[in-house]
Amino acid sequence: MEAIGSGAVANERWSRLKTFEAVSRLDIWPTVCEAALRPSEVEKFRAKKEAIRLYFKGVSVREIENKTNVCRTFLPRLAKKCLQLASDGKILGYRALIPFARTSPNERRSAFQKKRSHQQGGYSGALNATFKRFPDLKDEMISLIRNEAKEQRVSEFRITTKTLHKIFIDHLRSLGVSRDEWPFNTRYLGKRTIQEYMRNCLHENFVRSVNNRGESPAKAHIRTGTAETPFLVFEEPFDALEVDAYKIDALLTVAFETPEGTETDLLLERLWIIAAVDRESTCVHAYKVVYRSEVTSDDVMSVIRDAVSKKWQPKELTFQANYPKSGGFPSGVIPETLGACWSIILFDGALAHLSAMIHQEVRSKLGVVISWGAPGHFERRPNVERTFGEISKDVFKRYPSTTGSNPQSGRADHADEKAIRYKLRAKLAEELIDLHFAKHNATPCEGISFLSPLEFVRYFLDERPQQFMLRKLPDAMLNGTSMFTRVLQVTVRGGIKSGRRPYIQFERAHYSSSVLHNLAILIGKKILIEIFDEEDIRQVKAFRLDGAELGFLKAQGRWERTRHSLRTRKAINSLMAKRELVVSEMDDPILKYLELLSTPKPDRKKGKPQLTRQQATDATRVAQEIGIPTTINSPRNKGGKRPFGNDSRNLVSMLSMTLEVSDTKKKVRNKS
Repeated sequence: MEAIGSGAVANERWSRLKTFEAVSRLDIWPTVCEAALRPSEVEKFRAKKEAIRLYFKGVSVREIENKTNVCRTFLPRLAKKCLQLASDGKILGYRALIPFARTSPNERRSAFQKKRSHQQGGYSGALNATFKRFPDLKDEMISLIRNEAKEQRVSEFRITTKTLHKIFIDHLRSLGVSRDEWPFNTRYLGKRTIQEYMRNCLHENFVRSVNNRGESPAKAHIRTGTAETPFLVFEEPFDALEVDAYKIDALLTVAFETPEGTETDLLLERLWIIAAVDRESTCVHAYKVVYRSEVTSDDVMSVIRDAVSKKWQPKELTFQANYPKSGGFPSGVIPETLGACWSIILFDGALAHLSAMIHQEVRSKLGVVISWGAPGHFERRPNVERTFGEISKDVFKRYPSTTGSNPQSGRADHADEKAIRYKLRAKLAEELIDLHFAKHNATPCEGISFLSPLEFVRYFLDERPQQFMLRKLPDAMLNGTSMFTRVLQVTVRGGIKSGRRPYIQFERAHYSSSVLHNLAILIGKKILIEIFDEEDIRQVKAFRLDGAELGFLKAQGRWERTRHSLRTRKAINSLMAKRELVVSEMDDPILKYLELLSTPKPDRKKGKPQLTRQQATDATRVAQEIGIPTTINSPRNKGGKRPFGNDSRNLVSMLSMTLEVSDTKKKVRNKS
């Protein structure tokens, strides 16, 4: 149906016959709820509605007047009003018959009268009259409000009403409006009228106004609530997995042992949490606390690996609290979910710089679809964002050392001092995170019919075994350390003339084995190495180019002593190249690196050596990799204890023996 009244038909002489051609059906017109009208207005509305119905049915105007008591001279005007377009883009229809309903802008017809300076009223419709007098002024105002950049002009970002009013007044002065005319003859020079006009102009198009003037959260929200079915629909558990990272809203500390044998708390950089949350059940499957200023692809893949293959075990809590009886993570509570995989993984677009590694490994090994969202559009991952919001509100924003949502909102006074004073340690925070997620998985949720996330998963497994089927990985892939591997091509080195047995070099370390030692035929040729555990690269697996296995290659010399990750070795090599770290053949490079990280640097403000937050964070990460406590190294304490001495042979031997059992609670000390 074509709406008329403001178009070509309205500009011509009114013709009832032409109107019949444009109007096909009245039963699809927008209706009016009569209960919202006053009792005295209901009868009038019904009479007008019946008159319009008969009018478009072709009944004579005289007969309509007799039946409805609506004056026949009003019928064409009422019909025109019903055929006008409303602000929502639809025909007004019966809405135009609501008593006192305005269907056209207020236009002033009478001339302005002189008034006293404090006299109120008398200038209704003054702005529209001014725009009618100066049509270009209206276009200019609308362009400024909507931030529509024209050629050869840069529009102001989010123009304010104060600036808009000044531009309006300057334009009127340049157009020759006298002081006796509106708005110069009013007290505020029409400022309030401009404010209301700007507000109404912005409300005309919600999406455009938000895109031009809203913050990034507002721009993300306008994509929701459209009542449109999304392109991707998820209805069962393990359909989709949401993965995102959250920077903890609190300052935390770590305990360092001093050379005197006491403990002191040092501030860490703000840590990250990476979480994997099921889209439909809202169940948290895995998480990781990252001791680094930024997350890496290895961190993201380790969370995905844990979500698929790691069986959850409750932590030993150091405070008075208990895990809920029905709580935990699916892999530890529902055995059938161990090894189950999702169909699609939804990532945050802010992690897109990690996409190459994730696409190569996750897609090929798990066979899932990877979906990268646009940065800042958190609405694509509602469950993981809501989970982070809950842990922020329930845990970290209650800390005395909270940093709040931003520096201007919710930050505690002297947060860094309180973190040290109250010993708000990261280890305790990890226990709180694990407990919070375990309780979250056991808490009933309205969005899934007041079932808990774990009960929701269990329902599909028990009640719908024929319709619901978990897509599980082969048992051979459930070894977490070898699920995601990196394959590189290297050259076998050595020589018969020099007497050097065949070996390879990877990240400045020599690797070889009893098998490779005797394969002189491979010298100068390419082979493949597979890094199956980036958290311990002292051993890699070798293959010929045709895929035939050559066995495991072990790092030689100083790099074989202590467990270390690829990230740690790259950091050590970078410092050695800059001459900031000197490591002899008798030294353990990992212990030397940890000694450097644990050595206080001079503080310009306090005048005494201090461990920086970055040092404390990196030292904690490396100490966790090795499995020893963090200790402050004092270069002036030559006669005291030095936990990272150059001749710490007993320590190195002890560490190499305990690497396989990963006993993180054992304290290793050494006398210099």
